Amino acid sequence: MDFGEVLTKAWKIVWKFKILWIFGIFAGCGTNRGFSFNVNSGFRTGGVPGSTPNLPPGFEDNMLRLMNYFVHPAVIAGFIGLICVFIFIAVFFSIMGRVGLIKGALEADAGAEHLGFGELWKSGLHYFWRFLGLSLIIGSPILLIYLALVFGAILVFFAFMSGSGNGSSGSSPVFVFLIPVLCLFMCVIFLFAIVVSFLSPQAERAIVFENEGVISGIRRGWNVLTTNLGPILIVWLILVAISVVAGILFALPLLIIVVPLLITYILGSNASYMPLIFAGLCIAAYIPVALVANGILTAYLESVWTLSYLRLTQPKLDVQAPVALPNNA
Repeated sequence: MDFGEVLTKAWKIVWKFKILWIFGIFAGCGTNRGFSFNVNSGFRTGGVPGSTPNLPPGFEDNMLRLMNYFVHPAVIAGFIGLICVFIFIAVFFSIMGRVGLIKGALEADAGAEHLGFGELWKSGLHYFWRFLGLSLIIGSPILLIYLALVFGAILVFFAFMSGSGNGSSGSSPVFVFLIPVLCLFMCVIFLFAIVVSFLSPQAERAIVFENEGVISGIRRGWNVLTTNLGPILIVWLILVAISVVAGILFALPLLIIVVPLLITYILGSNASYMPLIFAGLCIAAYIPVALVANGILTAYLESVWTLSYLRLTQPKLDVQAPVALPNNA
């Protein structure tokens, strides 16, 4: 496979068909390449260290009533339901975006001159449930391992706290046993995540290109992966490098603006919140830029995987045709 041709043509496709940027933004809803901004800052108050600030009359009572309101079972159930709705919306747009990018790159590589939003959106609806099933089958083992890892970390924490609180080493055997288990789980998560990052793009394209089902798509993707492990590994390494470099470049303007403002606020002698307010405005203004940049990056990465799949699978079909010609002559 000509890696240079794949990387170059993928960029030409993304730059020519800017409708793919929208589907790249959609696909970014379910990836970890999104941009999150978390600014933790302490607000200084007057008085001696450790004292409570001068709060308005009745403020603490109102806060207690508000907390009691939020711990109501109906409020908690509604909050959990709202979170589930947001998760489903994010998964829905992520799948629609990925299918649209795969279908769009396929048609662009075949010579299409125009890609319509409605056509790509219908393709996403057509393959939505199969992609959702694929995500559940592939992602469920990672979720279970994560839950086991969190549960093990909690056990280690309580074992350590109970041992240190009692001043004895009674819990040290449990502590010594759980640490290697947690390390093993972390290694399993890391290796399984790498395998999934190899398998998932191939299975998704098998579903779209060859109209496979969920299980047959996984089998076809695994077959393509094991048959072409070397080229796929090279593509994966290239895309990881591109993602890291692009992520640094995307975050650099924000860091140049926000970090000095935060340092000015932390080291400043006055209680002015203007640096924090200006930093918040910069973050709010940069979020649309970050979304578009992440959408372009996602569209490019998915296009590279699409062209790679095509280059790795179609040439094998072309090689078989000349073999039968001498026998038919």
